[in-house]
Amino acid sequence: MNEPIVIANEFAEVLVEKVETRNGTRLRIRAPRADREILLCPLELEALAGQDHDLFSRLLAAG
Repeated sequence: MNEPIVIANEFAEVLVEKVETRNGTRLRIRAPRADREILLCPLELEALAGQDHDLFSRLLAAG
């Protein structure tokens, strides 16, 4: 198992790690403060990488 990478500031903290599942390699992103987690496959990560910052601004404003 890989050691997670911690990315944090005064607003949020996430732990990111590469994991192997029955369905292949995934990127696990955990938000411990929010008690949330998601596993993303390479296709999902590629789609995410194609987004611009406006999408994230809209998501944060809606939350």
